[in-house]
Amino acid sequence: MGIQKYLTAIPLNSTLAPQPFCCITNPGSPWRGVIGKHYEAATEPIEVLDAKTILLPGFRFKGTQPPDGWIYTGKGAINQNTGKKAMVLGRDEPGHHCALHEDYDGSKDLVARLADDQTIYDIDFISIFCYQYDVNFGHISFQLDPENNPVPAFIPPVSSRPLPKIQPGPHC
Repeated sequence: MGIQKYLTAIPLNSTLAPQPFCCITNPGSPWRGVIGKHYEAATEPIEVLDAKTILLPGFRFKGTQPPDGWIYTGKGAINQNTGKKAMVLGRDEPGHHCALHEDYDGSKDLVARLADDQTIYDIDFISIFCYQYDVNFGHISFQLDPENNPVPAFIPPVSSRPLPKIQPGPHC
Protein backbone atom coordinates (compact mmCIF):
# COMPACT_ATOMS: atom_id res chain seq x y z
CA MET A 1 0.00 0.00 0.00
CA GLY A 2 1.40 3.39 -1.02
CA ILE A 3 1.61 6.56 0.99
CA GLN A 4 -1.62 8.54 0.93
CA LYS A 5 -1.42 12.32 0.72
CA TYR A 6 -4.18 14.66 1.79
CA LEU A 7 -4.62 18.32 1.00
CA THR A 8 -7.08 18.50 3.85
CA ALA A 9 -9.42 16.21 5.72
CA ILE A 10 -12.62 17.35 7.30
CA PRO A 11 -14.56 15.00 9.55
CA LEU A 12 -18.24 15.14 8.70
CA ASN A 13 -20.22 15.48 11.86
CA SER A 14 -23.99 15.37 11.55
CA THR A 15 -24.37 17.81 14.44
CA LEU A 16 -22.62 20.50 12.37
CA ALA A 17 -24.60 20.03 9.17
CA PRO A 18 -27.63 22.32 8.92
CA GLN A 19 -30.96 20.57 9.23
CA PRO A 20 -34.40 21.60 7.97
CA PHE A 21 -35.93 24.19 10.31
CA CYS A 22 -39.11 23.24 12.05
CA CYS A 23 -41.21 25.17 12.41
CA ILE A 24 -42.40 28.66 11.60
CA THR A 25 -45.44 28.99 13.84
CA ASN A 26 -47.92 31.67 14.73
CA PRO A 27 -47.02 33.15 18.15
CA GLY A 28 -50.66 33.30 19.25
CA SER A 29 -51.39 29.76 18.01
CA PRO A 30 -48.19 27.67 17.96
CA TRP A 31 -49.96 24.69 16.37
CA ARG A 32 -50.69 26.84 13.28
CA GLY A 33 -48.64 28.53 10.56
CA VAL A 34 -50.55 30.85 8.24
CA ILE A 35 -53.75 32.12 9.82
CA GLY A 36 -56.13 33.49 7.25
CA LYS A 37 -58.55 36.34 7.07
CA HIS A 38 -60.29 35.27 3.86
CA TYR A 39 -61.18 32.12 1.90
CA GLU A 40 -60.16 29.80 4.76
CA ALA A 41 -56.46 30.43 4.08
CA ALA A 42 -54.45 28.45 6.64
CA THR A 43 -51.61 25.99 7.20
CA GLU A 44 -50.12 24.00 9.99
CA PRO A 45 -46.64 25.11 11.21
CA ILE A 46 -44.38 25.68 8.18
CA GLU A 47 -41.16 23.71 7.77
CA VAL A 48 -38.14 25.20 6.00
CA LEU A 49 -36.66 22.32 3.97
CA ASP A 50 -33.72 24.30 2.59
CA ALA A 51 -32.79 27.93 1.92
CA LYS A 52 -35.35 28.23 -0.93
CA THR A 53 -37.95 25.51 -0.22
CA ILE A 54 -40.80 25.50 2.29
CA LEU A 55 -43.33 22.83 3.24
CA LEU A 56 -46.85 24.11 3.87
CA PRO A 57 -48.53 21.20 5.69
CA GLY A 58 -52.30 20.93 5.93
CA PHE A 59 -52.76 23.63 3.28
CA ARG A 60 -56.27 25.13 3.24
CA PHE A 61 -57.60 27.64 0.74
CA LYS A 62 -60.88 28.16 -1.14
CA GLY A 63 -59.09 28.93 -4.41
CA THR A 64 -62.19 28.69 -6.61
CA GLN A 65 -63.69 31.83 -5.03
CA PRO A 66 -61.16 34.71 -5.37
CA PRO A 67 -59.88 36.05 -8.72
CA ASP A 68 -56.41 34.64 -7.98
CA GLY A 69 -54.33 33.29 -5.13
CA TRP A 70 -50.59 32.77 -4.79
CA ILE A 71 -48.06 31.58 -2.25
CA TYR A 72 -46.37 34.95 -1.85
CA THR A 73 -43.16 35.73 0.03
CA GLY A 74 -41.32 38.94 0.79
CA LYS A 75 -40.16 41.51 3.28
CA GLY A 76 -42.00 44.42 4.87
CA ALA A 77 -45.63 45.35 4.32
CA ILE A 78 -47.53 42.69 2.36
CA ASN A 79 -48.35 44.16 -1.04
CA GLN A 80 -47.52 43.81 -4.74
CA ASN A 81 -44.29 45.79 -4.34
CA THR A 82 -42.72 43.85 -1.46
CA GLY A 83 -43.10 40.21 -2.43
CA LYS A 84 -42.74 37.59 -5.11
CA LYS A 85 -44.82 34.63 -6.23
CA ALA A 86 -43.42 31.27 -5.13
CA MET A 87 -43.71 28.18 -7.34
CA VAL A 88 -45.66 25.15 -6.10
CA LEU A 89 -43.40 22.17 -6.78
CA GLY A 90 -44.92 19.36 -8.80
CA ARG A 91 -47.39 21.84 -10.30
CA ASP A 92 -45.58 24.97 -11.49
CA GLU A 93 -42.42 25.32 -13.51
CA PRO A 94 -40.51 28.39 -14.70
CA GLY A 95 -42.39 28.64 -18.01
CA HIS A 96 -45.79 27.71 -16.55
CA HIS A 97 -46.63 29.38 -13.25
CA CYS A 98 -50.31 29.63 -12.31
CA ALA A 99 -52.47 31.03 -9.53
CA LEU A 100 -54.11 28.64 -7.08
CA HIS A 101 -57.62 28.26 -8.49
CA GLU A 102 -58.38 24.97 -6.72
CA ASP A 103 -59.93 24.31 -3.33
CA TYR A 104 -57.56 22.83 -0.74
CA ASP A 105 -59.19 21.27 2.31
CA GLY A 106 -56.13 20.71 4.51
CA SER A 107 -55.67 17.07 3.51
CA LYS A 108 -52.64 17.83 1.30
CA ASP A 109 -49.32 19.50 1.89
CA LEU A 110 -47.83 21.96 -0.60
CA VAL A 111 -44.12 22.43 -1.21
CA ALA A 112 -43.17 25.87 -2.53
CA ARG A 113 -39.92 27.19 -3.97
CA LEU A 114 -39.04 30.83 -3.37
CA ALA A 115 -38.29 33.18 -6.28
CA ASP A 116 -34.84 32.98 -7.86
CA ASP A 117 -33.50 36.00 -5.97
CA GLN A 118 -34.95 35.06 -2.55
CA THR A 119 -33.84 32.79 0.28
CA ILE A 120 -35.60 32.17 3.57
CA TYR A 121 -33.22 34.75 5.11
CA ASP A 122 -34.33 37.48 2.68
CA ILE A 123 -38.03 37.32 3.59
CA ASP A 124 -40.09 38.00 6.70
CA PHE A 125 -43.54 36.88 5.57
CA ILE A 126 -45.25 34.00 3.81
CA SER A 127 -48.70 34.92 2.54
CA ILE A 128 -51.61 33.53 0.58
CA PHE A 129 -52.15 36.57 -1.60
CA CYS A 130 -54.40 37.94 -4.36
CA TYR A 131 -52.00 39.67 -6.72
CA GLN A 132 -54.70 41.06 -9.00
CA TYR A 133 -56.32 43.14 -6.22
CA ASP A 134 -53.35 43.38 -3.81
CA VAL A 135 -55.14 41.53 -0.96
CA ASN A 136 -53.50 39.45 1.76
CA PHE A 137 -55.79 36.46 2.46
CA GLY A 138 -53.62 35.27 5.35
CA HIS A 139 -49.96 35.26 6.33
CA ILE A 140 -47.33 34.51 8.91
CA SER A 141 -44.53 36.89 9.88
CA PHE A 142 -41.14 35.63 11.06
CA GLN A 143 -37.44 36.43 11.03
CA LEU A 144 -34.77 33.79 10.48
CA ASP A 145 -31.05 34.42 10.27
CA PRO A 146 -28.28 32.06 9.15
CA GLU A 147 -26.37 32.30 12.45
CA ASN A 148 -29.23 31.25 14.71
CA ASN A 149 -31.35 29.27 12.23
CA PRO A 150 -29.03 27.49 9.77
CA VAL A 151 -30.83 25.43 7.13
CA PRO A 152 -29.45 23.29 4.30
CA ALA A 153 -28.36 25.15 1.20
CA PHE A 154 -30.59 24.93 -1.85
CA ILE A 155 -29.15 22.52 -4.40
CA PRO A 156 -30.91 22.69 -7.76
CA PRO A 157 -32.29 19.36 -8.98
CA VAL A 158 -29.97 17.42 -11.29
CA SER A 159 -32.32 14.60 -12.22
CA SER A 160 -33.44 14.30 -15.81
CA ARG A 161 -36.76 12.94 -14.52
CA PRO A 162 -39.27 15.70 -13.70
CA LEU A 163 -41.23 15.74 -10.46
CA PRO A 164 -44.62 14.02 -10.59
CA LYS A 165 -47.22 16.49 -11.78
CA ILE A 166 -50.13 17.79 -9.75
CA GLN A 167 -52.89 18.62 -12.18
CA PRO A 168 -53.61 22.36 -12.22
CA GLY A 169 -57.18 23.52 -12.21
CA PRO A 170 -59.12 24.45 -15.34
CA HIS A 171 -58.17 28.14 -15.03
CA CYS A 172 -54.44 27.62 -15.46
